[in-house]
Amino acid sequence: MMCKAEDTPCLATGCRISVLERPKAYLLMIRWSDARRCHYGEQIWRLRKASRDGRCALSGSQIRRGDWVFKPSTHPPPLNAAEMILQSAVPESVGIDEAPSTEQSRPATSDYPLHRPAK
Repeated sequence: MMCKAEDTPCLATGCRISVLERPKAYLLMIRWSDARRCHYGEQIWRLRKASRDGRCALSGSQIRRGDWVFKPSTHPPPLNAAEMILQSAVPESVGIDEAPSTEQSRPATSDYPLHRPAK
């Protein structure tokens, strides 16, 4: 099932989050907008185990150390590097072709380096 990429206001962090794509089970493409700290139009988040307790930036659910979470890629460290999104809070499939019509059109997914054809 494909889900729309929608801005999700997060009361815990005071930012807006959009899950743009999930090109692989362990990767997310996120739009992160926080008027006080930072804005990332297309930020890659990777699946890993939580190293500490926290709160899911997308759902607000509690995160326990050892839970599977998505975190921003850290090279170089972004301003939101400490944020986490629970794996269970993200749909298995998110497509950019079903983004809200208010979004500007984006290049085809084959233009992105994450989408290399299988050999």
